[in-house]
Amino acid sequence: MIEPQKPTVSAAEQGSGNRARLKQQRELQLLQLAQQILQQEGFAGLTMDRLTAASEVSKGTIYNHFCSKEDLITALSVDSLQRQLLLFQQALQFSGHSRERALALHYAYFLFSTTEPTLFLCLLSATTPAVVEKSSASRLAQRQALEQQLLGFCQQVIEQALVENAISLPGGRCIEELTYLQWALAFGGNALYRPTQQMGFFQGLAQQQLILSGVNLLLDGLGWQPLSADFDYQGCWQRIAQALQQP
Repeated sequence: MIEPQKPTVSAAEQGSGNRARLKQQRELQLLQLAQQILQQEGFAGLTMDRLTAASEVSKGTIYNHFCSKEDLITALSVDSLQRQLLLFQQALQFSGHSRERALALHYAYFLFSTTEPTLFLCLLSATTPAVVEKSSASRLAQRQALEQQLLGFCQQVIEQALVENAISLPGGRCIEELTYLQWALAFGGNALYRPTQQMGFFQGLAQQQLILSGVNLLLDGLGWQPLSADFDYQGCWQRIAQALQQP
């Protein structure tokens, strides 16, 4: 019996693959350096010259990866979304009813905002017109696709709640509207906490408790069963924390 021949890979194809991997590795290293600059000097301190000085490559090489500082910020937001997606995937595996999984998504958002505050804030900066206008079309498309995946996870939990009869859509409302409300609460609640604390406002309020209270107020208002009066969501929040922070 004649064995089928295995497809051969030419030296040129191997070389092309190796170059692509090296370029990807270099881009990840540049993103890590850019994140460090942001942590130390803020967005005003992040420039292509500063990144060149901190790296071991030329400015021309950096421009081969990012067409502008704004494109670099969009790339950081893409990295941010990719990491969030991993947390969201873990959150959706949490064993429980639909409202517990919705709470798990909110915890994942909280966890990311506190463990990766710089990347979290990149999400907001990357949506400004000044950044969008100077970012590459391919990078913007990548970001949009990732955002769509995140929203899809949120919608998935709402659809599960509808199947469970844990919630019913109020007259004239749609899944997209409920998704937006939860997203707005998650992003706004986490994004505003640190700046308000730095200004001396709401000093006696803990971030985790604020997020949990806000989620319960919203979901109770929507009639999402079981209501907070009938279920231990504080204990649930702690179980989610243990599940999502396991190595």
